[in-house]
Amino acid sequence: MDLSKYKINFVQDKIDESYINSCKLDIECIKPGNVNKVSGHHDTSCMDFIKSYESTSRIISSSESSLGEKIENSILITQENVKTNTNLGIILLCSLFVQSLSLKKDLCLEEAIEYVVVNSTKDDVSKICNSINIAKPGGLGKHNNYDVSSDPDISLLDIMKISSDYDLISKQYAFFFEDILIFILPTLDNAFHRIKDRKLAISYTFLKILEKYPDSHICRKYDDKIAKKTSNEASDLIKILDGDTRHESWGKKLMSLDNHFKMARVNPGTTADLLVVSMMIYDYFIGLPNR
Repeated sequence: MDLSKYKINFVQDKIDESYINSCKLDIECIKPGNVNKVSGHHDTSCMDFIKSYESTSRIISSSESSLGEKIENSILITQENVKTNTNLGIILLCSLFVQSLSLKKDLCLEEAIEYVVVNSTKDDVSKICNSINIAKPGGLGKHNNYDVSSDPDISLLDIMKISSDYDLISKQYAFFFEDILIFILPTLDNAFHRIKDRKLAISYTFLKILEKYPDSHICRKYDDKIAKKTSNEASDLIKILDGDTRHESWGKKLMSLDNHFKMARVNPGTTADLLVVSMMIYDYFIGLPNR
């Protein structure tokens, strides 16, 4: 399965549905360290994430707006409803996917993503930088060569290339969803075929992403050592789950690691963002399993 070669097409209702499906599953599945319906964080709850995707779905799926407008308007309405950063990474990634679908060109997905990033305007850059400044994430702020709070005179691709060294969301922009298309989507597809419970398959994919890519949110909040330790703990759980083919005790084992990460205030939030957009792409082109 290579979704990078699928031809783009724009069906607004289908985009809206895929976005909502993916965000909904994001909080229904146990992704250790992240908010779910059983366990929240000290400053965010499951309801915060529900409000966030409900208020942004029609903005994300619009065919009339630019990339920068999608992102800025989504962040502004999220702040009105939630007052905290629940979804900047999700908005950045899903907006780029949708904007790629909206091109009136005979392109495959991989080509369309590259086209949108390379041909983004100064207004897109200004609106994206403003969105980052509003959301105040731990990451894309100041750099020796630019500062998102000062509306830098630099292309979107150059900004994302510079910050790709320490931010996995930026890396997806800089390298045109390479990690998502080459690793995450095939991993998700394989999990759905091997694990017949879709929520467990999604949880397993989350662990596989975290195992391969130390979470950049954790890197910035703590350091590379803590992020690598978190990835190693995900890898350890994968080995345990791989030996438990009946899947009956997977939920308890996932919740155990979830509790451990939350006690340590370790939140692999970037990993979750990568998974959300991957589920959205999968749902849009193939369809997520029903159960």
